[in-house]
Amino acid sequence: MTDRRIHNDYISQKGPFVVDCNHAIFTEEELKILERWGHWFQALTDGELAPLTKRQELFVEVANGKRDPVSVEEQAWFKYLGRKRIEQKMGDRLKVSYEYQDDGFYSRADAKELRKMMYGVNSRVHRQ
Repeated sequence: MTDRRIHNDYISQKGPFVVDCNHAIFTEEELKILERWGHWFQALTDGELAPLTKRQELFVEVANGKRDPVSVEEQAWFKYLGRKRIEQKMGDRLKVSYEYQDDGFYSRADAKELRKMMYGVNSRVHRQ
């Protein structure tokens, strides 16, 4: 079996890759690339599959931090690996969701009304 065939079989056997980190930093295109090629990227990065082309060798260099990402695939994998490292380091602290909660003392409507009032005062003062 040829090396290219081994790579193709590996990709088809693994199925979609699960992007198991926060998706907020990825574009739709990057997420699609990761879901389609993530298992293959991981195998190249870990040395499970040997790179066949110069482009794949450059990809492995990016994954190992030896050069900056250039292609969309390199950028997506670089961002994924970086995000995974950050989430492992920070743990659950990154999973806190921030939601606006009105405490009843000072609402968004109050802030909007105050801005309108201050704009009116400033306009009258500057006209004099």
